[in-house]
Amino acid sequence: MEDKIEFMAKHKKWFVVKKLKIDENTEDIEIARLLASIDETVLNKIPEYLPFDMNKLYEIADGIYQKKKGRITEEEIAEVLKKLKSPATTRKLNEITESKEGKEILKAILNNIILERLGIQTRVSPKVIEKYIENSQSSNR
Repeated sequence: MEDKIEFMAKHKKWFVVKKLKIDENTEDIEIARLLASIDETVLNKIPEYLPFDMNKLYEIADGIYQKKKGRITEEEIAEVLKKLKSPATTRKLNEITESKEGKEILKAILNNIILERLGIQTRVSPKVIEKYIENSQSSNR
């Protein structure tokens, strides 16, 4: 069997195919780019399949921090993280679900929302890997 990575999903109107045949010329960074792309696709889709009111979660996120232009100070970051981890935030999550596991799921999503609003990336972007590959190739010429 040949080496390859294939990701295919079809559910209702969602259809995606991402694949890569791997041979002796395939660089590891190309594999990383595909895996990051699959990761991005899956993580963006997960909330749609959860049984929670995601609009309410975004309202909670807005109460913690709304993205703004300009530099964010360390004090602001500390204050936002304090709000994110506060019992008040946990109580607000109770309005969405009382399940302990449900709150853990929502907290993970909320953490990602807030960290990304703060400009703190929580995963590797396939676009950044793509730029890295392009820059590496142009500097090797």
